[in-house]
Amino acid sequence: MLTASDWRGHYFCMVPLGWALQAAGHDVRVACPPTQTRAVGRAGLVAVPVLESVDMTTMARMFRYLESVAGTRPGMPLHPYTGRPVRSLAEFDVAAEAPAFQERAHEALRRSYDGAVAFARQWRPDLVVHDLTAPEGALAAQLVGCPSVYHPPGLHGIAETEPGVDLGDGDPSGSFPRYGRPRWHTGHVDYVIDPSPDSAVPPMGSALRLPVRYVPYNGPGVLPGWLLRARQRPRTAVIVGESAAGEASDIPLLRAAIAALLREGGEVVLTTTAAQAAALGPLPEEVRVLHGFPLRLLLEVSDAVVHHGSVNALMTAAAAGTPQLALAFTDEQLTVSRRIEATGAGVALSALREDPGVVRRAAVEVVSGAGHREAAGRLRAVIAAQPSPAELVEPLERLVRTGALTAPALVRRP
Repeated sequence: MLTASDWRGHYFCMVPLGWALQAAGHDVRVACPPTQTRAVGRAGLVAVPVLESVDMTTMARMFRYLESVAGTRPGMPLHPYTGRPVRSLAEFDVAAEAPAFQERAHEALRRSYDGAVAFARQWRPDLVVHDLTAPEGALAAQLVGCPSVYHPPGLHGIAETEPGVDLGDGDPSGSFPRYGRPRWHTGHVDYVIDPSPDSAVPPMGSALRLPVRYVPYNGPGVLPGWLLRARQRPRTAVIVGESAAGEASDIPLLRAAIAALLREGGEVVLTTTAAQAAALGPLPEEVRVLHGFPLRLLLEVSDAVVHHGSVNALMTAAAAGTPQLALAFTDEQLTVSRRIEATGAGVALSALREDPGVVRRAAVEVVSGAGHREAAGRLRAVIAAQPSPAELVEPLERLVRTGALTAPALVRRP
């Protein structure tokens, strides 16, 4: 039983493991919100829509509005409900609305935990794997008496102290105590399936880390013919994903990066949602725009990538060996982006506070600099050397049989 949240970037990392388990003859069910049934089904897995959706985009906008009111975040925020820019902070009474929204979110979470527990008691899984923001699976596993394993998308540990990455109270709805279990947080995790590169492992505390090769999955796609033709100029992929769309409409520093790349004679391919493409406004005619195109397919034929600092983009670029520029919108995105920057494979900057000139130079540097390209190649080799999801099946089977795993039982590569 996999438990998946409403945020695809958090559970797409589990899809290759689901494939491996199915290929080994195991039954796999993905407990998820109804909003994710199509995405899960298109990935070739069986969705069970028993969880409740929490509107992560609205929640993020609410937090950003509170930060803007407190003066800790520059610029004007987006309206939490409409997603449109506000001209004055007085347009939305966030102090009055945030507690009411939070209570609605907590009630939705309580229903989500109830759905996970009810399904687990009916289906009786032998193993539960839960994503970054779906610990409903951990409670379900405790109540049916089977092991649970935490599967973040990489670059996120369970003993974090950095701003934004420390998840803090992992059960704001109080659902674990409702079922007579101790209140949960990531410090209670015993096993972590971690696709982080071995050269950029985040803090794991006392949990046993099960390293696994990051196999990029960003949804299905069709490779157009023009991407198969030899490129005459350096090509940079630019991605503006859902998390960035939830933070800002127009993104001036992204425009600065695109302008610098075009000025150097490069080719720019932007992949984003149709709504975010419209919000960005008119772009130079030389920019080719794709809607929701899988990043992994684009990076196979690109020389560099500029993105918004999401872990999905960071890890996909790392696995592809593509130099990257991360323009992060949040503390979390900046922290995990710097973990890739530390390998030399990219540059991490703030999308809200950086000087445009620095962004322009960094964009050109990740495309033309040999240092970033060589470091990205080394990082790709590190990831490729980690055990595949198929090699993780036997240790997970042993965990089910014996109830415990130790480090010597794990797949080790020289």
